[in-house]
Amino acid sequence: MSKDKNKKHRLEEIPYHVPLYFTVLSMEGRSFRRVKSVGRIIDACKDGIELVIEFPVQPGHVLQWDDIHMLGTLHTAMVKWSMKEDDLYRCGLKFL
Repeated sequence: MSKDKNKKHRLEEIPYHVPLYFTVLSMEGRSFRRVKSVGRIIDACKDGIELVIEFPVQPGHVLQWDDIHMLGTLHTAMVKWSMKEDDLYRCGLKFL
């Protein structure tokens, strides 16, 4: 692997702190639920993101948010893992 390729890969994994507004999509019994919540991306790669969010997300929940850099682009990802940290939830999402 070339030195430039290693540098590019490292740059893609640099943690950053971007506040975003999410819609959490989940099923509760037979009911479909949409909840607005705010979160902060703390790490990202090409397959997904890690974030801290106010809503108690669980594996299987789907999150959607607008891309702040490309207007009109909607991102969708599924919660793969989640753990409570104080009053927030830290979770890992995989892009769909």
